Amino acid sequence: MQFMPTNDVFFHLLNILQLHKDKDLIIELFESQNIEISRSKIKAWDTKTGRPTSGYREMPREALDAFIKALYERRLVEVDK
Repeated sequence: MQFMPTNDVFFHLLNILQLHKDKDLIIELFESQNIEISRSKIKAWDTKTGRPTSGYREMPREALDAFIKALYERRLVEVDK
C-alpha cells in the first residue's frame, strides 16, 4: 500500500479548505501547536512531490499531524463519530 506524501496532503488540505491564500492563518494554526513556521517554509511544504522546486522541503509527519490537530481544534474540519 502506498501512502500520499505529506506535502501532497498539505497541498490538498490548503486548497480544499481554501486556506492556501491565508498565510497568516496557516502560521497561526501551526503556532497554536507550538510549531514555528515561516512563509518560506509554508511554500516549501505546499509544493506537490511530483513537481518539486528549488525551495522544496519534505514536510515532517509531525508537522502535518499538528496542522490537522489545529484544524480540528479550530473546528475547521469535523471528526465523524
